[in-house]
Amino acid sequence: MIEHAVEVAVVGAGFGGSLTSMILDHIGLSVVLIDQGTHPRFAIGESSTPIADMLLRDLAQEYDLPRLAELSSYGSWRRAYPEVACGLKRGFSYFHQEKYQPFQPTADHVGEMLVAASANDDVGDTHWYRPDVDAFFAGEVAAAGIPFLDSTQLTNIVEENDGRWLLEGERNGETIRIRAAFIIDATGAGGLLRQHLQLPDETSQLETRSRAIYGHFCNVPRFSDRLQAAGGNVSDHPFDCDAAAVHHLLDGAWMWMLRFDNGITSVGLVLDERRFPLDDSVSVEEEWSEWMSRYPELAVLLHDVRMAKVPARLIRTSRLQRLSAQAAGQNWASLPHTVGFIDPLHSTGIAHALSAIERLADIIRAHSQQRRLDVSPAFGAALQEYDVQLRGELKLVDQLVAGCYRTLEDFRLFAAFSMLYFAAATTHERCRVESRAEKRQGFLCADDARFRNIVRDVTDCIPAGDVTSPEVVAQFEATVAKAIEPYNRVGLCDAAVHNMYRHTAAPSGSGSP
Repeated sequence: MIEHAVEVAVVGAGFGGSLTSMILDHIGLSVVLIDQGTHPRFAIGESSTPIADMLLRDLAQEYDLPRLAELSSYGSWRRAYPEVACGLKRGFSYFHQEKYQPFQPTADHVGEMLVAASANDDVGDTHWYRPDVDAFFAGEVAAAGIPFLDSTQLTNIVEENDGRWLLEGERNGETIRIRAAFIIDATGAGGLLRQHLQLPDETSQLETRSRAIYGHFCNVPRFSDRLQAAGGNVSDHPFDCDAAAVHHLLDGAWMWMLRFDNGITSVGLVLDERRFPLDDSVSVEEEWSEWMSRYPELAVLLHDVRMAKVPARLIRTSRLQRLSAQAAGQNWASLPHTVGFIDPLHSTGIAHALSAIERLADIIRAHSQQRRLDVSPAFGAALQEYDVQLRGELKLVDQLVAGCYRTLEDFRLFAAFSMLYFAAATTHERCRVESRAEKRQGFLCADDARFRNIVRDVTDCIPAGDVTSPEVVAQFEATVAKAIEPYNRVGLCDAAVHNMYRHTAAPSGSGSP
């Protein structure tokens, strides 16, 4: 029998659960990490952002995890861990694809938008090849001497009379028995505690409705080559448009392309479920091929590719969105991806996870003494604040994404509405850099009532109808520009740059003094 008596049991060994375990160990609490699977394994949620890099760098410094700090920029990652695959992400690229038409570049970049997130490649963000990255984090847990029980099936969870948890299960034929004062659920969509506690589902409160088809591919050509062959002027681009989170915007859908340095490209088609509900009578391969047949540029890009060995197939989902009614209780807490999920459109997953881990670590550290958790009313109140804030952040992301889906058919409307996200992201980054007092602010300004109201009001102003006149579009652009003025310190909504945003990166790469 394997037995552990610990202060905290962390369930789920993705990067979030592993990082949380290492932080708790540094705080001085006994911890065990449990996972039903093994590494390496396939996962998506692959695109970092400047705020994610800042958070990871600061967490590594604050909790004496210097090896993790190297993962906070492309250059340091490649120098320190060339064996851990990643990709360069200089920003966000958007291209509006017309059905049955090749992409037609223009001198003023109609149908294109590039938003830089870093000043150069060395300090660039990264795409995380999750089979390697999650295995690396789990390896760091083991190297730190933290008990790590992979291949573990939990069969029983009991909250005992003293408020502690009893977890029972099996690992490789051996019985396990773990007692813990606190559980952190990092199981993601599996939702261990959501199921055990029978937490209500509040997905109906979310406006975004999307589903996805995705996989990993080899031999995906670069879209910049297609642009140049069609006469496009890529010298105007603030960065290589393929070294980015590439978004091909379609009619009622969009496609991501994230390139890794190991020759693999993550490709996913995300569809507006209201317009394109899942039809199980059509195979995933048939549906994928049908979409490729509508868009010549995508057909060319994916014509000669082959599936990567992992996962070696296309994966199709039902509705992506989910939201649990609770993120924490007196003796438990969940990380964001366990509480809910919205959509990959704005690459929020990694950053939101790190933001929540930082906040939860603050709470636990403030209520720990002599290597024990002080499970007091004050601790419970702090966890309740964590619960409210985290769920509020997910709801804000939902609003920022849902408006983009409503504007997909008109590129100018989409570009304008997306400025709300970039205003939130750049404000969040700069506040963190400029003031330690603002360091623990809500993710993407979600705790700023004025910003939340701006998002609501701008959403209400999205023009209705399938065909919108240039005058109406221009009015909406002006509305967005005026609305985000208090949060626009990087030249967003500047018509003179023709959607080529070169200078949105925060002035420093760290929130540390």
